[in-house]
Amino acid sequence: MTLVLDHCQDEDFPEMMDVAFGTMRGMSAFVNSVYPHNMTAEGRDKHRQTFLYLKSVDPSQRWLKVTDTKINRIIGVANWQVYDGEKPPEDELDGPAGTWDTPDDKEWAQAMFRAYMEDRRRVIREAKGPVMCLSILCVLPEHQYRGAGTMLTKWGADLADEIGAECTVESSLAGRLLYEQQGFVLQRHYLLKVPEKFTDRKKERLYYMLRTPKRLPG
Repeated sequence: MTLVLDHCQDEDFPEMMDVAFGTMRGMSAFVNSVYPHNMTAEGRDKHRQTFLYLKSVDPSQRWLKVTDTKINRIIGVANWQVYDGEKPPEDELDGPAGTWDTPDDKEWAQAMFRAYMEDRRRVIREAKGPVMCLSILCVLPEHQYRGAGTMLTKWGADLADEIGAECTVESSLAGRLLYEQQGFVLQRHYLLKVPEKFTDRKKERLYYMLRTPKRLPG
């Protein structure tokens, strides 16, 4: 087997940005709003720095990679967030100066982010036990259907069963079947709601899914 699952190191992040944003191909309205200019080298480097900073200050972060050892290349990445104890703050989206081109672009990104996080934050807020959130999962298109996505998802599902954690994910249509195979159940299919002033901008539809652990906490 040429696919190997491992935790990401800081030096992996430049390649990981290429995997994550290369998989999206600039087609996600949510990703483009929150991570502008993600198809440029300069934009990816800015987001790399942001992700590394969050990794250094947020103990919930679990970054994973799948490497194809035959070609010595990272082909898939995931970010699981594990909350077992203190609940995370519900902060407004922000970024370094110059992240967004205009104040309207930043306001749109913040509105998209609030809508995206609404269900997840509610679940975390109401949870009596641990919660795990699959925030990012990307596999390069030319390497999909080889098992990398399953490896990245199963890692979290196995840990969730071990600690008795409920899992959440905001899925695209493309990812829905993968998550269902690991026990996630669809809760709702919805359009991210933003203020009326942004109705002319591209919309994003998502599938909000939950997974109940096989072993309940306590």
